[in-house]
Amino acid sequence: MTEHAPDDGPHSPGMDRDFAILILNACYRASREMGEVGVMAREFAPGEDGDAVKSQAGRVIAEIGKITETVFKAHPDLEAYVEHQINTFGRVS
Repeated sequence: MTEHAPDDGPHSPGMDRDFAILILNACYRASREMGEVGVMAREFAPGEDGDAVKSQAGRVIAEIGKITETVFKAHPDLEAYVEHQINTFGRVS
């Protein structure tokens, strides 16, 4: 059974709640993947190329963080949803 985020009441004219959850799932999934790329770069791209990939992956993760900040500003209660997902399943999405 999938845990649903608690409803924050009537829809505001801002970001759709279901869309916000979709964004968060995509962001956490993409961050996880890019983190793995950064770690794998040491093994599969040693030297300057690997260092560049690792650095670039870090910048991508930072940009993804900006997206999640925007979502949390629109739906602050979704921070509790994310925390619940991580505590229950060890991850989001």
